[in-house]
Amino acid sequence: MSIMQTELRAEHLAIAPGGQKLIDDLNWRVAPGEFWCILGQNGVGKTSLLYALCGLEPAASGKILLNEVPLAAWPAGELARKRGFMPQQQIDSFSSSVLATVLVGRTPHRTGGGWDSDEDVAAAQAALAAVGLTHKAGMDVLTLSAGQRQRVALAALLAQDPALMLLDEPVAHQDVSQQLAMMRFIRELAGRHAVISSCHDIDLAARFATHVLVLAEGRYWLGAADEVLTVEILQQAFECRFELQKSGGVRSFIPY
Repeated sequence: MSIMQTELRAEHLAIAPGGQKLIDDLNWRVAPGEFWCILGQNGVGKTSLLYALCGLEPAASGKILLNEVPLAAWPAGELARKRGFMPQQQIDSFSSSVLATVLVGRTPHRTGGGWDSDEDVAAAQAALAAVGLTHKAGMDVLTLSAGQRQRVALAALLAQDPALMLLDEPVAHQDVSQQLAMMRFIRELAGRHAVISSCHDIDLAARFATHVLVLAEGRYWLGAADEVLTVEILQQAFECRFELQKSGGVRSFIPY
């Protein structure tokens, strides 16, 4: 499949939830085929930035452009086909099957108020297969573990199939093997989509991201992962010392 040609650009962007400025004068470009990880200490603005980038929270100042069009200027239905967001927490207020939950992701592709088409069901089933949950399709989402529910959320995003995917801590509830599998899969998604994900694990970002944005109070660093993920930058951003270790071509940053 070909790469979806959607580009995100931030110009002099400031984020200030509740009046507290967390990010200031951010200039950033995310192109198709890139997998960006956002790193930084708790409370530095990672999630708030994602909410602004997908249009759920207003920016304090600056511009967010999708294909050079301001985010707010996109019609809602068209925007939902261009960008999709996977939050860290999923709140389920009532029972629903796993398949029906994933089918919600197909909403932007339906015309009018029609029922799920065969194409919609096939896309949802393929998404569940991609995250290894085909056998859970008929189960109630209220019975799932936090890790399984997070994978269902990723499947819904896959069913939505937006050109730009924004994910908030997508492996936060996963065990080690699933963390690796999901990060590997998300990296593969970047072969067709533009992908931005917040992340707490520096080593996972170093291993799978093509690019990183490191946030600190009043500062940021961005660029190719190999260039930005250095001991010097991480020590400034996280306010502790790091040691770099390399084994089999994999870089690990050990805090101490």
